[in-house]
Amino acid sequence: MISHVIWDLGETLTTPPNSRMDVKPLTEYPEIELREHVLEVLETINNMGLKHAILSNTATSDSDVVRELLKRLHILDKFEYVYATKSELDPSIPEKPDSIVYHQVLEKLDIQPEEAVMIGNTWDTDVIGANRIGMHSIWLQNLEISVRKDFDEKVVTPPWILPVWDIAEVPKAIELIIGCSQNEDRAEP
Repeated sequence: MISHVIWDLGETLTTPPNSRMDVKPLTEYPEIELREHVLEVLETINNMGLKHAILSNTATSDSDVVRELLKRLHILDKFEYVYATKSELDPSIPEKPDSIVYHQVLEKLDIQPEEAVMIGNTWDTDVIGANRIGMHSIWLQNLEISVRKDFDEKVVTPPWILPVWDIAEVPKAIELIIGCSQNEDRAEP
């Protein structure tokens, strides 16, 4: 049964810094704001009985900096766990799509991959990383923010991958995944 939604941060929940990458801590970018509909979507998902976490690849911001940013944006209290990789400038640090970072978050949440849905804007990290470990995902495909470089990576279903064009569609996509998961559970011998 799905119990958690794990969110990417930049370009999914928040707008990016003007420089597009956090070359300094995210808290030092006053222009970063919540994307449209984020508050309503987080609340709707809370009302569905699901919990939230964040797994974000970042350049210079660690998890404490991301928590400070979320506090400034008045949404920190919505998240059970926040993990920022601080890896984009250091290839020796694991980041999405590496399974180790997904498993670290799942371990902290004390859940299995099939109990979570990953939501992000980047196919190559958010969606493929989740798929490789057996986690459902929702790919935010807004043309302004969607990223896909690898068109050859194969996916396995289930877990389910659903595309949405706007973050406001995420709760409905989660309902569809929950429905598919419940049907799978009933079909197992």
